[in-house]
Amino acid sequence: MSPVSRIIVFTDLDGTLLSEDTYAPGPALPVLKRCRDLGVPVIFCSSKTAAEILALRERLRNTDPFICENGGAVYLPTGSFPELHLPVKRAGDYEIVEIGLPVTRLREVLREASRKAGASVKGMGEMSLDEVRALTGLDEKGATLARQRAYDEPFILLSGDPDSLKREISAARLTMTRGGRFFHILGDSDKGKAVRILADLYRKERGPVTTVALGDAENDFPMFRAVDRAYLVQKPGGSWTNLSALPNLVKIEGIGPEGWAKAVAALLKTEH
Repeated sequence: MSPVSRIIVFTDLDGTLLSEDTYAPGPALPVLKRCRDLGVPVIFCSSKTAAEILALRERLRNTDPFICENGGAVYLPTGSFPELHLPVKRAGDYEIVEIGLPVTRLREVLREASRKAGASVKGMGEMSLDEVRALTGLDEKGATLARQRAYDEPFILLSGDPDSLKREISAARLTMTRGGRFFHILGDSDKGKAVRILADLYRKERGPVTTVALGDAENDFPMFRAVDRAYLVQKPGGSWTNLSALPNLVKIEGIGPEGWAKAVAALLKTEH
């Protein structure tokens, strides 16, 4: 097996592989094709719902496993890993490894935590379709798919201190993080835990692998800690999200998919 075929790419979507404004991959598209031709898995690892990612995978001709809702679940095309020894739920053509808590529980804790913190919040479950569209720039179909939450509740903070709210959520043994547009509340799950599960499956199948992650926001930090090489792309305007230092983290010049394409293309060339 060649070095390049041992690379496993985990990638955030909005603001990373996809433009934060247009939701298009732009310059990343030919590099995605190159990964496909070389047999390099590109694992979508996003706060997006499974329904959103399934639609995107079809559009981008991606057939690899994926991670939805900030690590809430790992979706494996049935038969991807014959030696799979994990509890799974089967749905359609997928074996699903569930990690996160049900979104109904998350919404209960968010209401109680915001009350205790003296904060006012609005979760996606309380928003109308038009509100979701206005906040995200998605069309009606996209906003409908985004509202199909199972393990992660995006929300906006209308008033109050985010640090106080985070403390109350932590006291309830849940997690608050931030993506590109929303805060998120989730259970004992994150992108890093899901990445480790999937990376272990690939190691059992392929032997030693090099795990790579690309992202742009705070909620990508657990994913960065779980891989060998991590790349932080620039936000619109040219800045980088302020994250704690990691020895494996490299800041890439290039906003969203431009930075993604630059990092992955260089990686493929180096390892080929």
